[in-house]
Amino acid sequence: MRKARALVLAALASLPLIAAPRAARANGRFPAANQVVVSKATPASMVLRTTFGILFSSDAGATWDWICEKAVGYGGTEDPSMGLTAAGTVLAGTFEGLATSLDKGCAWSFVPGKLTQNVVVDLVVRPDAPATSLVMTNKFSKANDAGEALFQSDIFVATDDGRTWNPLGPSLDATILFETLEVAASDPARIYASGVRGNGAMEQGVVLVSKDTGASWKEYPVPLDVATERAPFISAVDPKNPDRVYVRTKGSAGSRLLVSDDGAQTWRAVLKFTGDMLGFAISDDGQKVWAGGPKDGLHAATATALGFTQKSPVAIQCLAAAGANLYACSNEVAGFVLGASKDDGATFAPLLHLYGVRGPLACGPSTSQASCVPDWPALRDSLGSPPSDAGVDASADAGTPGGGTSSKGCSCDATPGSGDGALALGALGVAAAVFVAKRRRRRRR
Repeated sequence: MRKARALVLAALASLPLIAAPRAARANGRFPAANQVVVSKATPASMVLRTTFGILFSSDAGATWDWICEKAVGYGGTEDPSMGLTAAGTVLAGTFEGLATSLDKGCAWSFVPGKLTQNVVVDLVVRPDAPATSLVMTNKFSKANDAGEALFQSDIFVATDDGRTWNPLGPSLDATILFETLEVAASDPARIYASGVRGNGAMEQGVVLVSKDTGASWKEYPVPLDVATERAPFISAVDPKNPDRVYVRTKGSAGSRLLVSDDGAQTWRAVLKFTGDMLGFAISDDGQKVWAGGPKDGLHAATATALGFTQKSPVAIQCLAAAGANLYACSNEVAGFVLGASKDDGATFAPLLHLYGVRGPLACGPSTSQASCVPDWPALRDSLGSPPSDAGVDASADAGTPGGGTSSKGCSCDATPGSGDGALALGALGVAAAVFVAKRRRRRRR
């Protein structure tokens, strides 16, 4: 698997200008949500990443407005990592670089300099200081004499709400294909990064730890089943204890949740899923944790005992905890696309149905978001109409450009998304292989 990913990244490096499809609909994927971000500074501000663009809410999820992928600068089946800073700057980590919006979603631009045309592997907004963000980049560099791929991997930091970016310490180990980045809220100098070293049967999951803000790193192995698990993905660092780290694995035989209490030096498995573990959340005080997936439902535990029990069979596509709320992405079969729970996930109040998207985010005619407006009618049709008993007037204008919902049914392609194993790399052209690989990285949150 690593060799295939290395070849794909090499192809990406040699074809930096491959363009993804810019379709307004769900790019061949069923319309769905797969990451929710709640502002630490202003909890009423939320961003929801979907298969058909990004949705914004400024009223704690009561209403949602849409921006299309092309306004941000990505497309195809890519799912960029998202972040919200203290001042409301929106960050989107794409395979073309880091896209930012300083005006809460209307105007977008890529950060110039070393972040240009550089794959953003992951990004994180510091929960304790949300004006500060970190971004990890990764690109194919060359092959060594043994034929192994080497990568240029760097971390950049901005302390001014995403306006100015500078390298954070030296470049990372070139023999590691990095996957995730996380910080410790209780220790500003502590940073964690995960990835994979080696090829084939020699693959080794690793977590790198810095205790001096990226100036130096120590590497520790993560016990992966090399026959079935492909990489470790850092899901969270305990907000009160910088030594406790939660890592999710992903593989052909399901997913596991691993925990370290000594800063990634040793690990223990605390939960096993038969399917993908696509969601993980930890409470603001670190006392409760949740994990979920489409096949295994939602599980919860206290951080002290870590004895997980299933709270709900609802299919989980993403999780996030903020204040008294646990947020979950699911699907209309479950009763909501995004829901909020105040009882640890036993029940959810719907915050969004697909037919509830109001329309394009209201912006000026000269902003990049303005290019989305002509695409709204087609997308609106694909999102469907409310049921007759939903109490929603399908002909009403939502109060934003192109607002309202459609009286037509869903005309979108219901084919499942291109996750791991969905398509064989050998059956694809180089461009398609690039975007399949991109898709795989984006589903770790």
